[in-house]
Amino acid sequence: MISKKLSIARCPLSIMLAFLPLSAVYAQQDSTLNRTVVVENEYNPHIMDASKINVLPRVEEPAVVKKGIEYATALCPVSAWGYENMSPIAREWPLNRARRGYVRAGYGNYGNVDLKAGYLWDITSADRLKVGVSLDGMNGTLKDWREEDWKSRFYRSRFNLDYSHTFSRFTLDLGGKLGSQTFNYMPVSDNEDIQASAHQTHTSGDFHVGLSSHDESLPVQFRIQTGLQYFGVKHPVMYTNATEFGNETKIHTLGDVWGKLSDEQRIGIAFQMDNLMYSEDSVMNDRTSLCLNPYYMLESDTWHLRLGAHVDWRSGEDSGVDVAPDVKLECIFSDSYVFYVHALGGRELNDFHRLNALSPYWYMYHSLPDTYVSADAKAGLKASPVNGLWFNVFGGYRISKNELFSNLSLGKTFFCDDKAKAAYAGAEVKYDYKDLFGFRAKGVYYNWEADGNWTGSEDIALRKPKLELDFRADARVFEGLNIHAGYEYVKRKEAQIAPVSNLYAGARYEFLPQISVFAQINNLLNKSYTYEYGYPAEKLNVLAGFSLFF
Repeated sequence: MISKKLSIARCPLSIMLAFLPLSAVYAQQDSTLNRTVVVENEYNPHIMDASKINVLPRVEEPAVVKKGIEYATALCPVSAWGYENMSPIAREWPLNRARRGYVRAGYGNYGNVDLKAGYLWDITSADRLKVGVSLDGMNGTLKDWREEDWKSRFYRSRFNLDYSHTFSRFTLDLGGKLGSQTFNYMPVSDNEDIQASAHQTHTSGDFHVGLSSHDESLPVQFRIQTGLQYFGVKHPVMYTNATEFGNETKIHTLGDVWGKLSDEQRIGIAFQMDNLMYSEDSVMNDRTSLCLNPYYMLESDTWHLRLGAHVDWRSGEDSGVDVAPDVKLECIFSDSYVFYVHALGGRELNDFHRLNALSPYWYMYHSLPDTYVSADAKAGLKASPVNGLWFNVFGGYRISKNELFSNLSLGKTFFCDDKAKAAYAGAEVKYDYKDLFGFRAKGVYYNWEADGNWTGSEDIALRKPKLELDFRADARVFEGLNIHAGYEYVKRKEAQIAPVSNLYAGARYEFLPQISVFAQINNLLNKSYTYEYGYPAEKLNVLAGFSLFF
């Protein structure tokens, strides 16, 4: 009787064990599951009473579906010098959607054109090549300095090529770029003999090689780069008693060498040397600039400290040594609040590249010395009290010699220099709610003063900004459609100069994966105003096009 009960008790267990192989087979054959099975050890048990087993269930090998590899890399758009006819159309890609290549093309009124393309190629696991090209500009009718119609034309193009190879301890970088600007100045007179040439051309190029360490076991870390830069001017603006101001060639070397004293401390020295050479017909003089920056750094959970100095030497005219501070102190408290004090300075090289960035329509009457910032002291508070919200409140005072001031004379932008002081204060705030909405706002007030060593210096600071405001909001209407709007305002010291007042809006719609169309409208208020260097801005203008990421 007892034996019979035990047999009955074992029956459910036997039935369950009999169904286990079938359930395993069903799980492996289920086509609705997209899984990858990795077998580390083959299952080969010792089976008791194998002679009693008549039929074994057939087990099919699971099918493995291979997926394409998605690389989390993106190519940064090719940047150009600072002059912009239209506000840039930015695209921030989530990391999981980043692609290796892109193409963007757009066209609008005033003949505005915008074409950019780039690609990132990982040749091997240690070799990377980046290529980029861009073309943008305009061709339309604006108002000149006499309030008469002026057929303005400005096109710029650039080609970039960068290669890097990663060794076990070092990274080698090679690269270069070529750039060109073709444009025309505003007319200087009604006399055709002294009109501005119709084919002004600026050509720039550089080649550089760099080496940096990335092995933390090395006692000393370093980054060093050197290269050759060129800036050529062809057909400058012509007028009576005009002189060519030639071409500039520069050997540009910079680096940083440091060693760790502990996990939180390090000591090092950064340096930069520029050897500038000019053609015989240039009004500029050859010179050498050497800037040394020894420093000590401490980074802990509550303190960030940098103690350093700029010791800068210059040859040629006004040769000598200048010294400026390089001090940063940041105190972190309550996890998300940072109080900071900065005292910075150093040399700002007034080479052809910087002059062209300040105004593409620049012209030189005389040699310009380099600007030297003796001190730029700033204090502020920045914090992120809640998720998504960040703000920064700051104020400071800047003292400089040979500060550059721009002015417009007979349709040309020229620069003069003087000792200057500027007090400033401002605030900025940013907020983002998930990926649905975000905005940023910034405002800065300036009070520029010149010492009066330059003839008419009481007027040279009039084009410097007095108040700058910038606001932008972005929102996602629905999946694939994003819109943005913003406002830029710049008031200058001279009340008679119309302030920059640019209200803009735009949208982007992704109708296919990685393919989208965009549109941007600038100067919605149809205002008439000029840039800091005196040249007019376009009135209401539109740019539309498409972008492709691959």
